[in-house]
Amino acid sequence: MKLTLDNVCCMASISLAQKFQKHTFAFIAMPFLNQLYALSKRNVILRYKHSLIGFLWGFIKPFIYLLIFIVIFSAQFSSVKNYVLYATSGILFWFFFSNIVSQGIQSIIQASGIIKSVKLPALLFPMAEVTTELFNLALALVVYFVIMHWFGMVYTMQLLWLLPMLFIFAVFSFSIAILLAAFNVYFRDIGILWNTIQPAIFYLTPIAYTEELIPAKFSFVINLNPIYYYIKLFRFPLYEAAAPDMMLFLKCTGISVVTLCINTFIFYRLKNQFITAI
Repeated sequence: MKLTLDNVCCMASISLAQKFQKHTFAFIAMPFLNQLYALSKRNVILRYKHSLIGFLWGFIKPFIYLLIFIVIFSAQFSSVKNYVLYATSGILFWFFFSNIVSQGIQSIIQASGIIKSVKLPALLFPMAEVTTELFNLALALVVYFVIMHWFGMVYTMQLLWLLPMLFIFAVFSFSIAILLAAFNVYFRDIGILWNTIQPAIFYLTPIAYTEELIPAKFSFVINLNPIYYYIKLFRFPLYEAAAPDMMLFLKCTGISVVTLCINTFIFYRLKNQFITAI
């Protein structure tokens, strides 16, 4: 990968952070966080460089999908109370997941120049995509809360549940990203495969439609889709203005923890040959 000025600045920040490593936990953690911050800042700068509307793109894309769903589905789901709020509460977090995985898959390959020049954990690159998307989502949520006020969104203290929900969903998204990123280093078809099946996963998740629409004989397809549980979880505070079902919350937490443990193990088993493979 060609070393651009942005990459050189990022490498300089990372190298500077590495010089301050000590033996205590605090001094070990700080360089890691500094490196993560440098990479995340680089991602944000590169993404919105020369952009006219910047972070608003994080909301415009879901908004375009929402308009399509309103035109196509709103008449069929007239029985759904406040369809706009129902659909938007799922679309926004789907794109959060989708962007993390799509960017995370390519993160190691795109950072090949940095990886070969600076010694730092390969896990940082997909992790930086997560922090970048968290930043984008935070800005998009500000716009979301303002606009959804006009569609009857109820602001309650239950919205605080979004913080732990978002954390476990980010962990799950990161877990999927590192697994696919590791395989993509060796098999570049993984990135192409993800772009192919991503729309199918989107439409197999009850985002623009209700789960009651799924025939009983195909309900197992939805039940095997982990994204379904997270979207359902987010709808408690956003759509229903209620506390989440604790069994569902614990189920999602368990999925995130198990997925993280398994995929991190696989990632570290594969990472030893990253430099030669990229």
